[in-house]
Amino acid sequence: MPIPWLGHGHDEHPSIRGATYLKDPAQIRAIPVKGIGGAKKLGYPKGSGLRIVATGHSWMRPGFSTLPQIAEAAGLDQQLRVNYRGGELGAARMMWELENGILSSKGKPNPVCLSAITTGKWDAMMWGSYTNDRPEYYFGWIDFCLKFNPKMEFYVFNGWPQWADGFSTGDRQPKIENYRAKAKKTHGTITDQIAGLDKRYPGKVHVMPTNEAMLSALELYFEGKLPGIKALNRKTEGKSPSIWSDGGHLGEGMAWLEGYVFYATLYKKSPKLIKQRPRQKHVNAELDAIFREIAWQAVINNPLSDVTDKNGNGIGDEIEPLKNK
Repeated sequence: MPIPWLGHGHDEHPSIRGATYLKDPAQIRAIPVKGIGGAKKLGYPKGSGLRIVATGHSWMRPGFSTLPQIAEAAGLDQQLRVNYRGGELGAARMMWELENGILSSKGKPNPVCLSAITTGKWDAMMWGSYTNDRPEYYFGWIDFCLKFNPKMEFYVFNGWPQWADGFSTGDRQPKIENYRAKAKKTHGTITDQIAGLDKRYPGKVHVMPTNEAMLSALELYFEGKLPGIKALNRKTEGKSPSIWSDGGHLGEGMAWLEGYVFYATLYKKSPKLIKQRPRQKHVNAELDAIFREIAWQAVINNPLSDVTDKNGNGIGDEIEPLKNK
């Protein structure tokens, strides 16, 4: 990783000249953007659902596709504007460089999110965490968002164990204790990163605990209690639906678990309260109910999500007073 990284705190450096974030809003909105499926509004009036801008990589994409459908089933109008790329190119650092046209994307800005943020009509921003992330990779994003909407909140997912993490030295088959160890290590890493962000933005950055949700799914799979899921890894076992389609990407149907985690963290409500079922493939009613429960338990039991449910009614304590007004 570049040290120092010039993407934040180096406004006067020659490498940063012409960066999108240094321009005024009109100039930013005039920059052509690619990859958002044609012309879309830059901002939306406040409605029933959250207005979210997001960047991410391929591990975030399943949640990006299912979150709007879950919100719709809950009767919410979900606005989601996404700019993503695969692998490390979709990490917060690399997406900041892309949208600003600096460093690795020198002279080629694509401000899908930055142009929208200038309207101030967004409630939250999401990112996918990545290996070797540092708090400063998020500083520019957060500073820019708060400049236009001081009430914005921020969310980062914490990944999940990969198939290979189930093997330790000498193992011929993956073991659940190895996945537990990996998930615990990931939680420690993310805890350190959030602590670094909290120093600068206390209470503003929240974790969407996909790591813990996936571990719970793995626990149930090893117990034979994940109905409809036939394998861990489709690529190695040749069976589907599976937990993973390959070494790390989610298998068919697992996108709904990620989407439910996103929904539960963002809206601070249990997906179990949603009366309708989204139109789903590879997920039967029993598995859907399990995914909803897993997601809520992962969210309320991870202190980094900042969502609690002390009375167990499926409504986050943080919004409970609003419900009773």
